[in-house]
Amino acid sequence: MSTEVGAVLRLASLAVGWPSVYRFVRREVDDITDVFDQTVRPLVDRTIDGSRRRREVAQILLSTSVKVSLAMSGYAQATGIAFRADRAVLGSSFTRVYDDLFDNFRSPRLDERLTVLFEGGPFQPRSDAEALLLALYDTIETALRGEDAEPVYRALRGMHRFQIQSRQQRSAAVSGHDLRRITRGKGGLGTVALFGLLRPALSADEQRLLMELGDVLQVLDDYHDVALDRGAGVVTEVTLGTVTLVETSRRIGWLHREFRRQYPRCHRQRLFGMLFMMLARALVHHLVDRHRSGTPLRGGPASSQPDPDDRRPHRLLFRPAGNIHPAAGPAPPSETA
Repeated sequence: MSTEVGAVLRLASLAVGWPSVYRFVRREVDDITDVFDQTVRPLVDRTIDGSRRRREVAQILLSTSVKVSLAMSGYAQATGIAFRADRAVLGSSFTRVYDDLFDNFRSPRLDERLTVLFEGGPFQPRSDAEALLLALYDTIETALRGEDAEPVYRALRGMHRFQIQSRQQRSAAVSGHDLRRITRGKGGLGTVALFGLLRPALSADEQRLLMELGDVLQVLDDYHDVALDRGAGVVTEVTLGTVTLVETSRRIGWLHREFRRQYPRCHRQRLFGMLFMMLARALVHHLVDRHRSGTPLRGGPASSQPDPDDRRPHRLLFRPAGNIHPAAGPAPPSETA
């Protein structure tokens, strides 16, 4: 245990980026919220049924957008590109809806129908959440029109294939090798597709660096969700114990050196201040999980839903965003893909 604590503390110098994270909370979250209200909120109002449900979904997407925008603005600073808040909130909202459709909805042939959509074919929504996903996808596609965005679309199609494979994580029989491949594929390609919205014509070197960053972000996210995953019977590298904080810390250190080498004149403080904050939180979750291993998880999905009227910047950034679930009513047939 002391080895893991020591590995995290060796990166403590990255905490120099925390003032930049604080500036994001104090100065930029309100701007993100305004952009969200202009771009994503109208799509929610158009597609989601019921006024209370619209408010709840909008709050989940806003909270997700603030968190992801912190990472994307840090990446923009670290690489010297412009931060596009409109693309950040659209992309992060799409990602949230996409993930929740996989995790919380039982929609017939969802895997196959999304594959057709991402290959340029038609998509007929079968729920209000699917209608929102399509509206977000169409809006992003319109925004990218005229740009060389093939690296983004290629990464999205690849990420979707790994997302389908991630259904194996519901089985205790999934191997450590398959988990490593799925984690890297989902996290890495998902980050290429999402962060690539800021500069779609990504070079091969930029894509490789984003793959590494996304892989680390996915591992850190799995540390933060370890109790929920155990309670839901989801197997990750963290619950299986095939990843360590020592290794994750080393990878963050490598990323810091690589960003400094590739972008020597850019500011890395926000991105790596955020990564160190996530690493420190991962250490806390890891220690708590060790202490409580085997204790049943209490509560359910509803307990993590955010207050649909709370838009305070620090709450949006630091509290769980929550998840989108099906509207009340009879459940559709389960996924057979």
